[in-house]
Amino acid sequence: MRLLARYRFFYSYLASVVLVSIVMFRALAVGANSALYRDLYWPLQFVTLVTGYGILLEIMNHVLRPYPGADRFARISGLAAFAAIFCFALIAPRIMPHWSGGTVIEFERDMRCVQAIFISGLLAVIFYYLIPLGRNMKGMMVGYGLYIVTSLVSLAVRSYAGTSFDKIWEIVQPLSFDLSLLIWLVALWSYCPNPVPDHTIDLEQDYEALVARTKSLMDAIRAHIGKAARA
Repeated sequence: MRLLARYRFFYSYLASVVLVSIVMFRALAVGANSALYRDLYWPLQFVTLVTGYGILLEIMNHVLRPYPGADRFARISGLAAFAAIFCFALIAPRIMPHWSGGTVIEFERDMRCVQAIFISGLLAVIFYYLIPLGRNMKGMMVGYGLYIVTSLVSLAVRSYAGTSFDKIWEIVQPLSFDLSLLIWLVALWSYCPNPVPDHTIDLEQDYEALVARTKSLMDAIRAHIGKAARA
């Protein structure tokens, strides 16, 4: 129960995966080629894709919590990227009459790209500032990172190879998730918080300096445009 309270987003994602798997299993019992299975596959896949962002929020919340400025920036950037793609997913079927399975695969690939970029940026910050991680966070990042990379590569190949890749897809995708589950099982067997850094981390100061430089640059650009408009 302590882990459930500490990692609500993470376990919400796992719960959504379990529910989706149950629904898909029942649909599969009817027949893999049934209309029900085809109609449910991508909408339910989209649900797990959305809830998967909860893991990224979980990681960010625990890793960057001591640095409010950087945490706020990461949250805003990640949510803005997600919102942009999510809005595209809602609008695209209405403005694109040929919204097809291939287009949906490309959309999922784009969503996975955003996740991969986000977690890569977070890893870069962790390694650059030598932010210490506990066993829980290490396992959460390694497990989900592995699943994202595998999904991204599989989706990229599938979008070019077409249906001929489906047999391999049906093996690789579940296998990569099972491996992630094994990593999470070992890493989150018990609660292990992030250790306190034994060195000074200037992440917050660097973030504030970056914000100040960006603000100065934007003010200079606005002033230059204003002078050009008055000339």
